[in-house]
Amino acid sequence: MKKTGALIIASSDFREENRDNEEIPVFLPMHPLDGTTVIKREIAALRRAAVSPVLVLLGYQKELLKNHLSHNKVMFVEDDRYEEHDLSASVELGLREAGKHMERAVVIPVEYPAFAKETLETLLRCPAGAVPVCQGREGYPRLYAFGAQEPERCPVEDPGCVLSVRTEDGIRQAEAYMQKQRDANELRCRNRLTLSKEEDFFDPEVYRLLRLIDETGSIQAAALKMDISYTKGWKMVNRLEKEMGFLFLNRCNGGRNGGSSTITGEGRIFMERYHAMEEDMRRISRRFFDTYFQDFQ
Repeated sequence: MKKTGALIIASSDFREENRDNEEIPVFLPMHPLDGTTVIKREIAALRRAAVSPVLVLLGYQKELLKNHLSHNKVMFVEDDRYEEHDLSASVELGLREAGKHMERAVVIPVEYPAFAKETLETLLRCPAGAVPVCQGREGYPRLYAFGAQEPERCPVEDPGCVLSVRTEDGIRQAEAYMQKQRDANELRCRNRLTLSKEEDFFDPEVYRLLRLIDETGSIQAAALKMDISYTKGWKMVNRLEKEMGFLFLNRCNGGRNGGSSTITGEGRIFMERYHAMEEDMRRISRRFFDTYFQDFQ
């Protein structure tokens, strides 16, 4: 296996482009993000993927950034001509130094911190170089193999890899995207309360139908909001009333709008108790879930 390290490009002049909530200028690599800072999040992602060593290309505010990363065990490369260099020139300079320490380099411009771990893992599985491509757009990080041909385009399903925090509202978009990623990967417990006799007859779908009938005064309107047929809605209500032996709806047939329906007093008490039991189950389940699965969250 070829030794794979990383190069973070943090040499650009970011001084007036990013501001905090109080509109105070903030040096972009040190901008708060995801409970840490932009550049420390990138370093942490590389560490989790066992990518080492990590080189950081410095330029503007180099001493400030050195101090910020003093305990992160990274190597520094300085670009004294950073003001003259565009991204491609900065990458070229950084790779010259990186080639002394590794056979492959994961390259990340510091303004692209929102990539998913799956994207990095996909790149690392490529034998040579690779560029992530999401919805036709090339993103970061990118993998460079020294002495190899041009990196191959590698399709990924990760909009975060093309999200730059230097764009307008970029920090907020990155935070929203990473929160979505955390929610998708979070271990959670789901409960579904179903009441049965000889067969199931009351579940969250039936409860929602009754709630919508109560709101709209019409089973037809409620069924439409749930995207089910009017006939299916009536079948659900009829089965419920048959199993419980009392009416859940007061029917009023006829009229210009085809009649109306309201929840009976007994039906409303049944609904309230179902909802209360759901809430108690959710609280109790959360406690047990935290007890048994805390180490896996």
